[in-house]
Amino acid sequence: MKLKKLNSKKSKAQAMVEFAIALPVLLLLLYGILETGRLLFLYSTVVTASRQAVRYGSATGVGNGTEPRYQDCDGIRTAAKNYGFLGAFDDNNIIIEHDNGPDDPLGRQSYCDPGLLSDNWEPSDQNISRITVTVSEDFTPLVKLVPFDPRTITATSSRTILRSVAIVVDKPDQEFILNPTKTVIDFDEPDPSEMGEAVTVQVTVEDTADPTKIPTGTVDVSAGGGVSCQVTLNSNGWGTCTLVFTLTGSYTIDADYNGDDEHLTSSAIGVPHTVSLAPTVTNITADSPDPSLQNQSVTVTVTVTGGTTTPTGTVNINAGGNDKCTITLVNGTGSCTLNFSQLGTKTITATYDGDSMHLTSSDTESHQVLAGTPTPTLSPTPTLSPTPTLVPTVTFTPTPLATPVPSCAGITHGPITKTGNTMSMTITNPWNFPLTTGAGTVTWNDDKGHQTGSDKTLRLQTVTIGSTIIWTGNSSNVSTIPFVNPAIIPPNSTVTITFTFHQSYDNFDGTENTYINLITPGCEGNPIQS
Repeated sequence: MKLKKLNSKKSKAQAMVEFAIALPVLLLLLYGILETGRLLFLYSTVVTASRQAVRYGSATGVGNGTEPRYQDCDGIRTAAKNYGFLGAFDDNNIIIEHDNGPDDPLGRQSYCDPGLLSDNWEPSDQNISRITVTVSEDFTPLVKLVPFDPRTITATSSRTILRSVAIVVDKPDQEFILNPTKTVIDFDEPDPSEMGEAVTVQVTVEDTADPTKIPTGTVDVSAGGGVSCQVTLNSNGWGTCTLVFTLTGSYTIDADYNGDDEHLTSSAIGVPHTVSLAPTVTNITADSPDPSLQNQSVTVTVTVTGGTTTPTGTVNINAGGNDKCTITLVNGTGSCTLNFSQLGTKTITATYDGDSMHLTSSDTESHQVLAGTPTPTLSPTPTLSPTPTLVPTVTFTPTPLATPVPSCAGITHGPITKTGNTMSMTITNPWNFPLTTGAGTVTWNDDKGHQTGSDKTLRLQTVTIGSTIIWTGNSSNVSTIPFVNPAIIPPNSTVTITFTFHQSYDNFDGTENTYINLITPGCEGNPIQS
């Protein structure tokens, strides 16, 4: 058989024709693959840039300067550009926004754009604020041989800004061995105490395992009924506090140590404590005048002392029979008036009734009541006897005068004082002979002035020396009133001149004055003037 010989030139031409036909398709395919790769690469770059930018902005710490990262706009943009294709991202292609969560009624607001929002914006500390970064880049085909249209590729990423994050670290519990302690109440002074008196309690706490360690902290001290205090231990392991009891009775004081970082708690053995009423001393400081005259007013002054507070309440004065009066204490003292109608020696007893914080007590004082000295009277002038002569001669019998007394110098008086509706002053006769008063005057402030009500006057109604009334009336709107009835000031005694008004003497202005003349022979030149 004879083989047919192939034409090599014909085969080469055929291959070239086939290659020419296939080459455009191949080039088109390669170009499509290239453009698709460029598109995918650009998309990946934009997505990664937005993620890295928002990660940078939401992280804690300080950015490139001194401001927090969420305020570092330049740093956020730089983080996005680092992933751009050859740094291709422009600032206008990087939009930074913030919001307070998906439900924020304001929505996302532009951040870092000049003139829109301040770059001093602060996110919420409730961990609800987010930062959002949007990165975009334009895609343009190299050659328009395939159906790839120009487009803008955009990627948006959001991330929560964490400002308050609790970090919990699990670690095994550590066991501490605390030293045992002993609590002791050293003293509670005074014991027994009075109601309302401060009682000092001292407590000591010791480390029974290691005496070199001094317990610190506080000790609660209580006695029941709401009576308590707290001790703060000093550097020696002891301290004091104060209890105040408002009721009498028997109590038990307890002390409970609260422990510290190295010591266990402990309690002291309770100690008894007694609270009682305060004892008092009643003292009759004056019964003036003493001796007094029959039916003369005697002022009894009493003082009551004792305890940490001033006694209050009443003192009953009793001298027998109907000679009684009651004192209401003011600042622990007071006075009242007796009037003895019987002569002789009297025993004045003052009994303090006590109060809610003080016990009762009493005192006695002897008092002498003498008969009054009669007022000296002048002998009447005898009747003229006619003579048998035509010119009658009248013979006068002189009026007998009392024997003059030595000088009256030395008569003293106390200050003018007021109580209620009275103004008074004490007068002391140091001599062993009586003094007889004569005319006198008194000045007082008759305008009550500062008081309310329709009647602002002050009318004088009675003037007495001791128990003797030397003037009565109802004088008002005047400053001076004379009184003329005589009265006797017994020897070696003190009496009180009392001015009684129709209502309380409220405006004591310093104009008060009294002037009393004496008619005892030898005393006329020694008036009593306040």
